[in-house]
Amino acid sequence: MKLTQILTLLNISSSASARTPFNHHISNRALLNIRGGDAENPDSSGSYHGNYISPVNEVPKAGQQVATSTTVISPPSHVVTPPPIQAATAAAAVVSTQNNKLSNFQERAPPALLMLGATYFILRFLGQKGVIGLVLAMQLAMYSESTAVVSNYNKDKDASEGQIVSFGVQKWWWFATALMATSGRSLLPKFTSLSIDGLNLIIFGMIAVSLVGAVIQLAMISNDNADAIYRSYLGKLSCCHFALLFLLGQSSYWINTVQEYGIAWVLFPAFLVIVNDTMAYVFGVLLGKHKLLPRLSPKKTVEGFVGAGISTCAVAVPLLKSMVAKDTPNLVRHAVIMAFYVSLVSPFGGFLASAVKRAHGAKDFGALIPGHGGVVDRFDCQVVTAPFVYLYLKNFLSQSSE
Repeated sequence: MKLTQILTLLNISSSASARTPFNHHISNRALLNIRGGDAENPDSSGSYHGNYISPVNEVPKAGQQVATSTTVISPPSHVVTPPPIQAATAAAAVVSTQNNKLSNFQERAPPALLMLGATYFILRFLGQKGVIGLVLAMQLAMYSESTAVVSNYNKDKDASEGQIVSFGVQKWWWFATALMATSGRSLLPKFTSLSIDGLNLIIFGMIAVSLVGAVIQLAMISNDNADAIYRSYLGKLSCCHFALLFLLGQSSYWINTVQEYGIAWVLFPAFLVIVNDTMAYVFGVLLGKHKLLPRLSPKKTVEGFVGAGISTCAVAVPLLKSMVAKDTPNLVRHAVIMAFYVSLVSPFGGFLASAVKRAHGAKDFGALIPGHGGVVDRFDCQVVTAPFVYLYLKNFLSQSSE
């Protein structure tokens, strides 16, 4: 008799109490046969001796080994994963996540150091003119990246429905017009003989040309998809003008600040944003558990946001003291107020940029900076800070040239 058959009948016996008396009697008879008893004699019993089954009172034959009584435990009907294995699996997942974040940090660090080195070189050897040139180059790059994201998203739709051929020319005409109205207003009167009134007239003329040209182009569309082309054109026009307002309009305040208050007041808030962004990443890696805005920016955490704010406020005063004259009136107040703005408001520039990327299916605005994406990805929080700094200094700090 095989052991599996014995286990089967033992299981039958263990559930016999829940059966009818007739079934209970049958189970006992079956077990009695297995154990070596007399099935016809209910009072007899048996015992198991290794591979030999005999009645209890029978003496084993020579050469037969007598086994002691054995308790058989039925195997469980299902297997449950032990808690230690589950804990080990969770720990492995945490370690994997930490390794990915560390790898990402290692990828981002060298380009960031390279950018800081290039900025130092520009400031050291070119001064204010270098800052102004850098701002103009950034404005060009940011506008190109942001409009390219929208164009790439609509590429297939434009190919099937059609588009206005001159849209590329118009896009850059709008850029030139906005540049004249923002940064040009600060630069041209200073470096040329052009007056503000003359500049305003030129800007108005550029706007008029843009308006007339756009309407003529729309009127020339005569195919059956005219309505769809109108919608596509107006949607892209809105995106371009939003980019001009959000990126060019705000970043032009850097030029105003550096001309009226010096390089230090451009660098100080820029360093605060860098500290805030870096510490948000560090605290997010080490302590981040609660998502801040999961639909817009899944990697940002509440712990990172709070930790970055505390860190930014902690370094603000000593940082500003090292960059401006010690006798600057209300220096501590200036540092704290700018640190609060950078901590509470500037990150929302990044959140808005994340919403734009998510809406257009883009991971980054560009690939110019390895590990960081494009210029917009790196300066989305910086441009939100620029107008506040200038307007704050205009109202609460006496003008002083570097």
